[in-house]
Amino acid sequence: MPMPFAVWNSIAAVAEFVPGALIQRNQVDLMRVDNVAAIDLPGLRQVGIEPRDILEVIGMIEHTGD
Repeated sequence: MPMPFAVWNSIAAVAEFVPGALIQRNQVDLMRVDNVAAIDLPGLRQVGIEPRDILEVIGMIEHTGD
């Protein structure tokens, strides 16, 4: 359900005083920016990016300081 940003900001401002708040004003600011890729853009595989196992990546990071 679409909701105006003024309403989101009001909810977030009140929620900041509630322990364990589920939304904050900086999150509302982030929602203002469209970060969804257009359907006509290439995907990660089309630009040469392949998925990797996270443990492999962590191992590479840990060994870069040797």
